Amino acid sequence: MSPTTQIDFKHFIKTHFAIPFTLFVVIFSSLEFTPLDFHISEYFYNSTLKQWPYKNDWLAETIIHKGGQKFSKIMGVIVFLTLLFSLPTKSPLHYCRKPLIFLFISCISGPIIIAILKSHTYIYCPWDLKLFGGKQPYIHLFDYVPANLKVGHCFPAGHAGGGFAFISLYFFLMIINPQYRFFGLYTGLLLGLVYGIAQQMRGAHFFSHDIFSLAVCWLASLSWFLVFFQKNFKQLQIDRVNILK
Repeated sequence: MSPTTQIDFKHFIKTHFAIPFTLFVVIFSSLEFTPLDFHISEYFYNSTLKQWPYKNDWLAETIIHKGGQKFSKIMGVIVFLTLLFSLPTKSPLHYCRKPLIFLFISCISGPIIIAILKSHTYIYCPWDLKLFGGKQPYIHLFDYVPANLKVGHCFPAGHAGGGFAFISLYFFLMIINPQYRFFGLYTGLLLGLVYGIAQQMRGAHFFSHDIFSLAVCWLASLSWFLVFFQKNFKQLQIDRVNILK
């Protein structure tokens, strides 16, 4: 592995912001502002019995939902403890304390932002909607909201965000060992998609909710990466020896 990873700033912004943001707008709009979001959720809903067959499913609820929440919290604790272990000057991990600080902050930032948004948006979960046997109206992101409606507490998707938060491993490995950075990306994507699909099956979220959470976690990690390593970008290169000091 080369001790120096060359990063062209303009190319980095194009591939890590411009292209992903464009894809997000296209995909999210296709889901949120067309019947596609509704049709995907409709596939998991039994209109005859007027219920979500997988709502209390052992795999979807107990293992992936509840178990996934515990797993994400455990991984967060592990990252934090590793960070603490790296702080003493005699620690064998002292050289990577800065990337570990970045990783911890990035991991928690996405879920925190998602939690704040959930407490202020009026988009409801599929199982709450009149269309699926519930009591609430189907509201799009920029629709007019009647004054008597309560906050939906469903958008963006919190559980999927807990998985997508580990996309920050991509940026972490870009500093520590660039050749493995895509393993970090795939880990975050896989966890988020598994968590998200399980919740869609239960009627807890639309697919667009998960896509929005993915965008939040990606942009949070990207932003912190630029904050932590901006000086190196101005030089158009990242020197691993200097960054890890």
